[in-house]
Amino acid sequence: MKSKSDASEPKRSAKPTIVDVARLAGVSFKTVSRVINDEKYVGDDLRVKVQAAIETLGFVPNIGARTIRGGRHMIIALLFPDRKSQYQLEIQDAALSACRAAGYHMIAEPLSADVLSDRDLIRRQMAGVKVDGYIILPPLGDNADLLAVLQESGKPFSRLAPAEHAEVGAEVVVDDSAAVRSMVDHLWALGHRRIGFVIGTASHSSARTRLTAFVDHVTRLSGTVPLDLILQGDFTAETGRDAAEKLLNLPVPPTAIFASNDEMATGVISHALGRGIRIPDDLSVCGFDDSPIARLIWPALTTIHQPLADMVQMAVQQLIKPRSSRRVTLPLTLVQRQSTGPVPQNAA
Repeated sequence: MKSKSDASEPKRSAKPTIVDVARLAGVSFKTVSRVINDEKYVGDDLRVKVQAAIETLGFVPNIGARTIRGGRHMIIALLFPDRKSQYQLEIQDAALSACRAAGYHMIAEPLSADVLSDRDLIRRQMAGVKVDGYIILPPLGDNADLLAVLQESGKPFSRLAPAEHAEVGAEVVVDDSAAVRSMVDHLWALGHRRIGFVIGTASHSSARTRLTAFVDHVTRLSGTVPLDLILQGDFTAETGRDAAEKLLNLPVPPTAIFASNDEMATGVISHALGRGIRIPDDLSVCGFDDSPIARLIWPALTTIHQPLADMVQMAVQQLIKPRSSRRVTLPLTLVQRQSTGPVPQNAA
């Protein structure tokens, strides 16, 4: 039996339509269509009214209809190295959410080192990917052959955190060097002078950028950087653990270790705790990225926060809205948690 309120309430369709959006916004359905497809010749006031109506009604554009009418596939491809990492998984999740919110599908397309070394192989793999645009994860955004092939395709693309500016495509930029300097300053203010550094994968431009920034800034502060305090890793927890073992076996070990990403930092913490080294009482440890593991591990990891969701959101907008800025810079921030503290009193 229906209540009085049920009977008096007007029936609504299960899903709002473009006509519903037009009625609420007080415009024609053609105007709504133009806003959805980001076409020109729609005034800013009308665009705002239509977008507000879309949000109010929870209207989701029909992908099939937009594909037929606009000649679009309504798919964005995420290009990334074939080696999986926590960083990639986080970006994939953020990209999927951003694409869905924009009415697009997303596909994840890994590119192997062999493919990336040959333009013909890149063309062959890209030929099988029918999309409207590409988001490129680091370090692929600095691969000249890949950029050349994508430029040939005529499809828009956005590079996340590239090391170098390019005249082609769009890019979402962060300042790794400034972030590294802020972390070194944090450790320096705590009294640390022997700071170990674990480098990321040598082929990654971000790893080289972070290493250079670390060496330059520590040199500026102290005049020199002992080479035995810098060890190569590859962005995995295993190499962080191996580096920690070597650093902590030095005659004069570091009082702090700065790993180029959070995964390696967790490896450092794991090895140190296994040796009975207290963190941060005996050793401070910090990372880079602010991945979920940084908040879950104990002690929680001091790190550099990368706004991955914002980065991907900006990239999606660059692809689907031609009037968007071609170059967007987002800030990185230091997040201080429990894994860093004052230099031990008995430090040499």
